[in-house]
Amino acid sequence: MTSVSDDVALTMDDMPLGEDGLIDFRALAVNLIETVVNHAMELEADELLGEGNRRNGYRERRLRTVIGEIVLRVPKLREDTYFPERVMRPYSRVDRAMVGVVSRAYVNGMSTRRIEKVAGELEFGRLSPSTVSRMLASLDGEVDALRQAEFDAGSPVPYLWLDATYVKCRDDDSRVCSRATVTAIGAFMDGTRRFVGFDLVDTESYDSWKRFLLSLRRRGVSNVRLVTSDAHAGLRRAVMEVFPGACWQRCFVHLQRDLAARIRHKPDQGRAMRALSAVLQQGNAAMTRAAYDAAVDRIGRIDRRAGELLEDAREDALAHLAFHREHWIRLRTNNVQERANAEIKRRTRAVQIFPSRESLIRLVGAVLVDMNETWTRHRFMSADDMATALEPRAREHVEISDETRQRADQIIRTALESAA
Repeated sequence: MTSVSDDVALTMDDMPLGEDGLIDFRALAVNLIETVVNHAMELEADELLGEGNRRNGYRERRLRTVIGEIVLRVPKLREDTYFPERVMRPYSRVDRAMVGVVSRAYVNGMSTRRIEKVAGELEFGRLSPSTVSRMLASLDGEVDALRQAEFDAGSPVPYLWLDATYVKCRDDDSRVCSRATVTAIGAFMDGTRRFVGFDLVDTESYDSWKRFLLSLRRRGVSNVRLVTSDAHAGLRRAVMEVFPGACWQRCFVHLQRDLAARIRHKPDQGRAMRALSAVLQQGNAAMTRAAYDAAVDRIGRIDRRAGELLEDAREDALAHLAFHREHWIRLRTNNVQERANAEIKRRTRAVQIFPSRESLIRLVGAVLVDMNETWTRHRFMSADDMATALEPRAREHVEISDETRQRADQIIRTALESAA
């Protein structure tokens, strides 16, 4: 092991003490690591100094370690850039994608105030072209791996959530267009979830959704039992054709929004929403269906068009009832996609208009790769319960007793009255 020079050595008088007057060994370890690593960075940066290249101060970075947070003083150079890559990652995936956005904007002469702000935050001016190229090459490999991932036929994906969010970018003719970022999240038999695909399309049409879903099927997404999405007619048709036999679940949250849009008076909107929420609070399929029927009837008295909407949506809104009870809360809404879309929007807002399709794919891909990494560390559903996903209950007519219907009607009536 290389020895440390005398100027980083500590004496007993330098030792940090705890409240009991004894040496605080955790604080001592933090101090030692901080001192040694900062000294090593000084030596490494000195090796880059030469004619015309001098020191230019420091920039502080905080780094969490297993024993505590240390403060790194990273040397800055007047020429080129120095970064201790063996100490910490120089840029996150999203930061690397942002570097690609800035680079493409500069090449195309499309720099804006937002781009300049991002460039300043990333210290883009200190990155050499070769450094930028290496950063983007490694990131593009990760994004391509996500988009082209193949799935083993022995690893079913029983549940899918589909959605799209719109982001502006320039096309080949430099025109600003709104592009739909379509994404698919799958739940696997081990209880984990991950993005199984994403793409950019001009519009959310039947043709574009079908091409996207066919690409999932070609890459091995199979044994799909239920797909959750909003009520896009083209999407639903594409799902039925590409994954025949799969149930389609109309997102209950989107249904509530559609319901509110049908009702003119705001107080009545709140009452109807409260009644529909009460439907989801029931503990078994028979009671849930009875409560939904009661909601159709009583909301229809408030607004005929709203009642017709719920009547038409009945089977699709309740499709999740054919599956394991513990999965209902996950299956009946597209909330998992809504949260992913919010993260995409948060990340893309810094740019607003992307200079190219490729730069947009790179940034969205970086966000999704990061989310996949986070998701693999947690179970989205119980692995034991997932065994039942491939064997949904029969969807025959459920007998609902008069007593159950009376109880359900009372629940919906109470919900309507409490919101009045």
